[in-house]
Amino acid sequence: MNYFRQASIVRFITQALLLMLLPAFLALILSWGMVVNTTGEGVAINVAGSLRKQTYLIVATHLSPPPPVPGSRPMLHQVIDEFEQRLYSPALLKNLPQDMNDPVRVAYNRMEMSWRTEMKDLFAPINTAPDGSLLPRAMQFAALIDDYVAAIEARHESRLAWLGHFQWIAMVVMALVFALTLFWLRRRVTQPLTKMAAAAEKVKHGDLQVRTPEDGAGEITQLGQAFNHMVAELALGIEALEARVAEKTLALTQNQRSLELLYRTKQRLSDQEPNQVTFDQVLADVGAVIELEHAAICITETEQAPLAFRLAVMPNKLSEPCARTDCANCADAAELSPLTTDAPVFKLSDGGRVYGIMPIQLKTQQALLEWQQQLLEAIARQIGTALANAKRKQEQHRLALHDERSVIARELHDSLAQSLSYLKIQVVRLQNQFPEDQRSDTANAALHELREGLNGAYRQLRELLNTFRLQMNERGLAAALEQTVQEFSERAEHQVILDNRLMGVELAAHEEIHILQIVREALVNIERHAAAQHAWVSLAWEDERVQVKIADDGRGIDDNPHKKQHYGLGIMHDRARSLSGELQFLHRQPNGTVIQLSFIPATPFSTSPSN
Repeated sequence: MNYFRQASIVRFITQALLLMLLPAFLALILSWGMVVNTTGEGVAINVAGSLRKQTYLIVATHLSPPPPVPGSRPMLHQVIDEFEQRLYSPALLKNLPQDMNDPVRVAYNRMEMSWRTEMKDLFAPINTAPDGSLLPRAMQFAALIDDYVAAIEARHESRLAWLGHFQWIAMVVMALVFALTLFWLRRRVTQPLTKMAAAAEKVKHGDLQVRTPEDGAGEITQLGQAFNHMVAELALGIEALEARVAEKTLALTQNQRSLELLYRTKQRLSDQEPNQVTFDQVLADVGAVIELEHAAICITETEQAPLAFRLAVMPNKLSEPCARTDCANCADAAELSPLTTDAPVFKLSDGGRVYGIMPIQLKTQQALLEWQQQLLEAIARQIGTALANAKRKQEQHRLALHDERSVIARELHDSLAQSLSYLKIQVVRLQNQFPEDQRSDTANAALHELREGLNGAYRQLRELLNTFRLQMNERGLAAALEQTVQEFSERAEHQVILDNRLMGVELAAHEEIHILQIVREALVNIERHAAAQHAWVSLAWEDERVQVKIADDGRGIDDNPHKKQHYGLGIMHDRARSLSGELQFLHRQPNGTVIQLSFIPATPFSTSPSN
């Protein structure tokens, strides 16, 4: 059955044609064999028929009187010889079948035996008078001749009938083979080709899921398999092309969104002083392009990230990625590749200097892609550049302020200091012109107040000159505080300990000057009046305010420190008011004094909507 399902068309048709030709060929062969075998049967029938006539001729010759003229008619022995010549002629002997039971041979043997054993003896005594039985015996012998002729004719009719039956069978076989061939061609060739044409039409209209049946003839099956393979390959190719197009489209979309994000970030950081609002907007833009669990921006004054504080955080997040005043936990992965951790950290750097970090917390089972890493690195560099520009701008403001204050100090020294020195000299001359025993009590009191006033004014002037001449290097307040603490630690008889936790909180130049002067004034007072063993200077960023504390373990401050001639305390209050802050003098337990300054810086760091 499998052969008929998937046979080759050419082979099947060839075999079908051969199968149809075989019965015809056999019929032709049989017809030819029939012609060959029946050749001579007509002669045999004629010869057999002539034997009947010759028999009656022998009887007539035997019964007739002798001829009047010798030789005018054949003699009896002549007609008998002729009869035997015909009886044993090759036409009859050749036509005899080999089978002894064949009707033709049986009829011939019976006829020949009757002639040889009965009829020939009847004609032997030629001169014997006929008794009237010869003719009936001759008629009986003629009946045997008729049986022989009938057997030959019956055999011939039988052969013709058998040939006719075989030709009918051959025709039926040929018709059956032809019908089966047509059925097979329709089932295995025509129908599969029709379905294949329909499938090709569907493919033409874009349906690549269509498949043709593979149950046709051999070539049709191969053609269907090739068609299905071609359609499958075409579908895979189109699918691959669509995937590549989608991938390229996605890449272009990502690049466009990345460029738009970089442009917006650059614009936000360039149009205004970078602050928490700006960084919150930048993180919000980053979150709109890259889905992140958390993101934050930590600023550091030094390159030590653990000392950084968190300035901005990605909004709309319930949990926070790291502590606000301690980004140490966020900086663990600063040296790791962003692609190897779920909490990568990007450095906010510019020109090799680090101004902070941008810790990222990925979502569960989220992997940072290469383009996302490159985008975050570019954002971090832009933030670092913005912070560097802000630092440079602040440094320019600081230098400009210092230049102005130096000019003022020089003017004060050249004008007011010289005038006060001149007045002090004149007071000394006045004391020398009027000895103390010659002066009245009123004059002594006036002279004393004048001398004290000049000393106070001169001391205030000296403080002002120190204030205006105070310089800060490029490291800003932190370096100035470290230098001041070191100066007083070496000069005073007590230890001064500095705890600066302002980290990267950006302050204005005049704020740094006022903090430094208050600290110096407090340390001077501790040195002069507290008799302390230790002094502590601490700065911190708490509740969006700058907290400055100067404490000692000395004798403590008076209950009324704002009495007359406490010029330093007054100046400290003036500085606190200029900062719009609060200055408090507190008792430290068990002993000592605490001077506490609290104010909100005027820089953009004072606002923190993300907190």
